[in-house]
Amino acid sequence: MLYQVVWQRMLVFYTGSDTVSISLIVTAFMSGLGLGYLLGGRIADRSSLERNLRYFVFAELGILLFAVFSKVILYDWLYLSGPQTYDEPLVLYGLVFAVLLIPTILMGVSLPLLSRSFRLGEVSHQAHFIGRLYFVNTLGAAMGALATGVLLVRTMGYEHSLWIGILFNGLCAVGALYVGHRQRGARDQELSHAARVEVEPMNITSRLIAWSAHYALSGFAALSLELIWFRVLGSLIKSVSMTFSILLAIYLGSMALGTALGPRLAKGRTPRQQEKIFLLAQVLLYLYVGMAFVIFIAAIARADRLSFLWEYFKSYEPDLRLVIVIPTYFAIPLFLMFIPTFLMGLSFSVSQLLIQDRAEEIGRKVGWLQFINIVGCSLGAWFVTWVGFAYLGTATMLQMITALGVVYIAVLVKQKHIGVVGALGAGAVVVTVILFFPGNFNFWRQLNGIEQADRFIYDENESGLSIVKLLEQKGGLSGVVFANGLGQSSMPYFKDPIHTGLGSLPVLLHPNPVKVAVIGLGSGGTLHGAAARRGTQELVCFEIMSNQVSVLRDYADRMNDEVLVELLDDPRLRLVLNDGRYELTTMPDLYDVIQADALRPSSAFSGNIYSVEYFQLLRRRLKPGGLALTWCPTPRVLSTFCSVFPYVAYSENFLLIGSNEPFQLDWDAVRLRMADPYTRAHFDRAGIDLDSLILPFEKSLRLVDPTAKADGDINTDLFPRDEYASPYSTELIRSKLKSLLPD
Repeated sequence: MLYQVVWQRMLVFYTGSDTVSISLIVTAFMSGLGLGYLLGGRIADRSSLERNLRYFVFAELGILLFAVFSKVILYDWLYLSGPQTYDEPLVLYGLVFAVLLIPTILMGVSLPLLSRSFRLGEVSHQAHFIGRLYFVNTLGAAMGALATGVLLVRTMGYEHSLWIGILFNGLCAVGALYVGHRQRGARDQELSHAARVEVEPMNITSRLIAWSAHYALSGFAALSLELIWFRVLGSLIKSVSMTFSILLAIYLGSMALGTALGPRLAKGRTPRQQEKIFLLAQVLLYLYVGMAFVIFIAAIARADRLSFLWEYFKSYEPDLRLVIVIPTYFAIPLFLMFIPTFLMGLSFSVSQLLIQDRAEEIGRKVGWLQFINIVGCSLGAWFVTWVGFAYLGTATMLQMITALGVVYIAVLVKQKHIGVVGALGAGAVVVTVILFFPGNFNFWRQLNGIEQADRFIYDENESGLSIVKLLEQKGGLSGVVFANGLGQSSMPYFKDPIHTGLGSLPVLLHPNPVKVAVIGLGSGGTLHGAAARRGTQELVCFEIMSNQVSVLRDYADRMNDEVLVELLDDPRLRLVLNDGRYELTTMPDLYDVIQADALRPSSAFSGNIYSVEYFQLLRRRLKPGGLALTWCPTPRVLSTFCSVFPYVAYSENFLLIGSNEPFQLDWDAVRLRMADPYTRAHFDRAGIDLDSLILPFEKSLRLVDPTAKADGDINTDLFPRDEYASPYSTELIRSKLKSLLPD
């Protein structure tokens, strides 16, 4: 899990950080694991116990070796000089799959090899052993997700965190060698038979086919639920960079506990009783998924004690007070996820007791069924990303997953574990839950704390959840834009002058901004400011959420916002619906002005747009005399920006403007440009007082001393300190500002 977190981050620079690209990376990673399971199962049943343990050692050393060079392969080669995919998802998937093929296959090989590295007497004992292996592996994955996202990356960065994984791979290899030595001394006779064991082909029975269908379905549902839960919870929490790691740890930890309890629950029971436990667990799993959401949505809308959550879900900013953190990061995720993921783990361990009936097929059954499970997971990821979010919606997908309970009720009847009357009663409960489930619109409206239906606009697709809430602000209704739960900006634009100021200042400072780029659409406020000059011929706006335009147009139609309609219909505008950094990397265009309507520094992937490497990219994309602007939320951003651009202007704690060439803050020229009738009319139509917006910068914006050195902490791609809120001292901040700014 440590490697997955780190390698995914490195690959995102090459693929882009949009949801589709991340799904492609995860699917490629899992595909390699699946092939490893399949290969490992075939090897395990054909090799001696001693040889299997030795193969396991080789697999750990192979992973270790790749990890040592992974930064060079995934970042230095693939990102900095790799082949361009030109937004072709299948080509991108194939390339990422090929790069990760060897280490992920070696990871997948491990479980089948270990399942046949020890002889524990009866087949049932071996099945218990496989369940314990899966338990400790899943528990380790939960700990790895939590430690990597919350501790290691914060203190060491991505590249250096790899060495923790490398150390653990080495310990695994040494430990396996030690165990093998002990086993050899204790059971020389048992382990001395031929290295290659002749075995019969695995029997393809109707029972194995049925279990294969279940494993594929459970993988599909598990990955679908993971993506759905994380979208819902990320939106509710208003996620920061560490949110994903905490949620993933809860998901995997709950599954591990279920895996540990399964053998205890099944102990001493007949296979038929174990089968009934397994099938009942499936019915409860899918029923609980839907029931938990129905109860949760009803509770936050009606229970007075939970009204603070309703208000938080409506609000603009993340809140990290304990009174909010405890329910949003722990209580709600546990309520929604614990029972289903616990039952997933329990089902796996119980199923091993039912599946493993022939010692000579243990490795292949483990490998085959895990492979089929991974196939289901991959299909689930693709389905949710490309079809579910885009065409069905989250609420509809949850209803469909809840309905899977009916499938297992039918199997319970077929296997004569329950009667027809019991099945009809259970089926009626499932159907009732589905009928009580709110539709997509009301699902998201209530989870965003909005009572009136006419004050909520949303669009959900594979790129994210885009929302406009019509809230009472400053004496009237404002359209507040939210992206995946986080507030971004407001409309009409005179109510949110910060973004308009970010957009307009650099184009007014530049003598002739013919071609302007804006990274991030949001409400369009920054873009509106950037469109203020008559001489601008092309406005290129990069927006990672492809549904943002649709939501803005819905708002403009509802509120009759002619300024927004005019902006979106501006013939100079070219919208590029993709990751802005990815597009700047792959497109050869040069710009007179580049400005970032940027993320909060604590948001996931925000380090991608506050790093040295990102600012170097901006510098390369500027025309001679061009200006690059960024928000400056932290002292590290100031230091990082000044380490790249030789000429910088700074407005304290607000913005930075950088250039490759010396530039002057010529306020007389700025006033002349502001007086242009085109520019005046542009802002007047939006109700914005241009003088009060721009002229205060005459006092606050200062040129940074070009001879000052920007030393100390900076953000890099692989150590985004601000994103993970790595602590820095007040003294360092103060000394840095003094060194950068003239008296």
